[in-house]
Amino acid sequence: MNNPALQIALTVVILLISLAAGLYLRHRLVRRLKKTVLDNWLIQLLGFLVIIPPVIIGIIIISFIYGWNSLVDNLWGVIGQVFKVPNYENVIGNLIASVLIILLAIGVGRTVVKLFTGRMAQNGLNINIRLLLGRISYVVIMIIAALCILAVWNIALTIPAAIISIITVGLTFVLQDLLKNLVAGLYLLIEAPFKIGDKITTGIYTGKVEDVQLRATILCISSGEQAIVPNAMLFSGIVINKSIYKESRTTITITMRQEDFDTVQTTENILHTIKEVNGVMLKPEPELLLIGTAGTFGNTTGAVSGYTGEIITLTLRFWNPEGQDSVVSEAINALHAALPKADLSIREPAGM
Repeated sequence: MNNPALQIALTVVILLISLAAGLYLRHRLVRRLKKTVLDNWLIQLLGFLVIIPPVIIGIIIISFIYGWNSLVDNLWGVIGQVFKVPNYENVIGNLIASVLIILLAIGVGRTVVKLFTGRMAQNGLNINIRLLLGRISYVVIMIIAALCILAVWNIALTIPAAIISIITVGLTFVLQDLLKNLVAGLYLLIEAPFKIGDKITTGIYTGKVEDVQLRATILCISSGEQAIVPNAMLFSGIVINKSIYKESRTTITITMRQEDFDTVQTTENILHTIKEVNGVMLKPEPELLLIGTAGTFGNTTGAVSGYTGEIITLTLRFWNPEGQDSVVSEAINALHAALPKADLSIREPAGM
């Protein structure tokens, strides 16, 4: 076939046909794999790989038309001389194999993580355990991929093992705090004193657990901000899990002047007011305790600020459903309306 125009036309047609066949196979494969548990990364990678065989077949057909065998050999020879790379065919093959191994490892790892965090929830396995198993599996898969790449390049394991040993000894001294957080993170994931979605209180923050990572725990605090708490703090400090029980007790301290306090009337007024607040639980009933008297009253702005004399301090305790913080706000507003001359403050239940 000596007509150049006909050769070019046949080349274009063959390439288009082979590419169309590859794209058709990719479409069929991707549509079917999306119904499985495979991660989208792995599905797209497999979809790309399935295009290669038809394209290779098209190139082989074109090579017979053009007689490209000698041309390709000459081209590879020039590349080898320019870059001074012996056995350049093996180098390029190893590079392609290494890239494919990395891509497959990432896809398989993401699929395994997805399997642990999603599908295994049907078995009732704790979310922290599923998260830990998924991450461990991902790391193991990447280690296996690294070993496969070393085998492709014929690198002895003694060299990377020695390098890793030296690096590990050095990092042990430098990254002590990080290692503490990692160990604490493993404990939190295995022991699971709280899980993702729980509302917890640490020494500083109160918020909803968004993620439990190996180094830190992510909290969404009430201000709408994200707090990253190192796991070592949670491991060694006190953590209050507010999501364990369905009810929580609220304590409000009421301070007023003694002349404004009547044992019967004030007590009945406070208990009646708090019982009328929507959301306050009547069982167990709210309780009001008289703490005692003191000589100074009023540390906040208002009509009674700066008053000096005998004061009465009362402690009001009531139960409300956990997570309904609006109940406490409504209770404060109702008590302010019923006792306009009193100071109100909320006491955290921790330690009481």
